[in-house]
Amino acid sequence: MNNRRSAREQVAVGLVLADDGRLLLQHRDDRPDVTGAGLWGFFGGHLDAGERAADAFLREMHEELGWRPRHFEHYLTTDAPPLPGDRGYGLGIVSHVFAAHLDVPLDALTLNEGQALALFPPDALPDAIVPGLLRVIEEFARSRACGRVRRAWDLISTTGLIVDGEGRFLLQHRDDKPDIVNPGMWGSFGWRVEPHETDDPETPEDGFLRELREELRWRPRRITLYDGFPYRSLDDGDLRRQLIYVYAAPLDVPLDRLELCEGQGMGAFAPDALPNGTVPVLRGLIARFTAEPLYEETRAAARAADPRT
Repeated sequence: MNNRRSAREQVAVGLVLADDGRLLLQHRDDRPDVTGAGLWGFFGGHLDAGERAADAFLREMHEELGWRPRHFEHYLTTDAPPLPGDRGYGLGIVSHVFAAHLDVPLDALTLNEGQALALFPPDALPDAIVPGLLRVIEEFARSRACGRVRRAWDLISTTGLIVDGEGRFLLQHRDDKPDIVNPGMWGSFGWRVEPHETDDPETPEDGFLRELREELRWRPRRITLYDGFPYRSLDDGDLRRQLIYVYAAPLDVPLDRLELCEGQGMGAFAPDALPNGTVPVLRGLIARFTAEPLYEETRAAARAADPRT
């Protein structure tokens, strides 16, 4: 981690989990010029000027460990105030925290910064740990994000619950091709997250927004992560372990402003009037979502964006 300081320095750090749920930590160098000197903390570092937090996180992982995660997601962004006993680690910075899956053995990592690296169970952390990290780790261990990044997945995809000002859901009538998932059915917009070992890495959020650009030539002003869960297609022969991230988004432009680039059609449907042939998992997801406060919040945001509703 670079130790340059500024009034509102931003850093990107990682909650990196192995398959067995242990957390990867760095034993920082014990030098007076190192923040958090001699303590155990997260791997990560500062954002360069104009750099996205996700890109900084991947760059720091490569610089410090010679490794980049294939699966990672944004967990939280928080102010990190100075704390007693943290040896200068908390400098009033903005900390972007990412959750990531450790998809290589520990001995495949190359320690390029710090005295040591090690895996620790979240309930058996070292005593000499940066004090402010304890609460973050405890809360993360109870979160759904922890469960998502703890295991390896064969496929990671995204989908959208896109709601207009009338509370209707935007659906895609999928092409009737045997080589695609759920051919001929009504489904949601979204699809695969690109592998993160490429030069253009994606978080699930990046992947969802890219798919909307490709499928509808549209980017919503805001999206909210609603859920993430294992998914199995209707094809019984598909044994891939798939994780799907579900985002809620207000339809903040008129329907006729969208350009359908994939599928045979699209339409907006009330939750109690979904078309025949709606993907069963999506039907159940919509029923659950409409009972959540986020549904009304998303509908209100769409209504505020379109004065006609």
